[in-house]
Amino acid sequence: MYVVILILFFFLNDIVDARPARIDQIPNGAEFGCVTCHLKRGGARNTFGKQIEAKFLSSSGFSGEVIWNKELASLDADGDGASNGLELGDPEGLWRSGDQDPIGEVYRPWDADSVPQVIKPIPTLILSVNWAKVKRFYGLSE
Repeated sequence: MYVVILILFFFLNDIVDARPARIDQIPNGAEFGCVTCHLKRGGARNTFGKQIEAKFLSSSGFSGEVIWNKELASLDADGDGASNGLELGDPEGLWRSGDQDPIGEVYRPWDADSVPQVIKPIPTLILSVNWAKVKRFYGLSE
């Protein structure tokens, strides 16, 4: 009997720690659900969840809401070179709770292996050529 109570205690303790309402307080939070901030549902926090817990809650405890803003969006929780905001579709941190989720690819801001591929322009050589030089080259000068 004590074993069952002990198992239930640890199981319920994990569930009580999660705040399902918070997934709606992060752009595209529903894309990954509770693991947006936790290693497993209701378990310990991942690096992104730790960032939020440390500085981006309106108050500590159960009633605290996520403060999504430019600062949180500009941070890089997983150190992969892509900001939290870029990975969640809101690089400027302009999204607010209740807004429609940003459209586009979404990546995991706690996972360094999940990073957007930024397309860099290919350098090209542009020559400054005017028509007079072309005519002179071909011997067509007047």
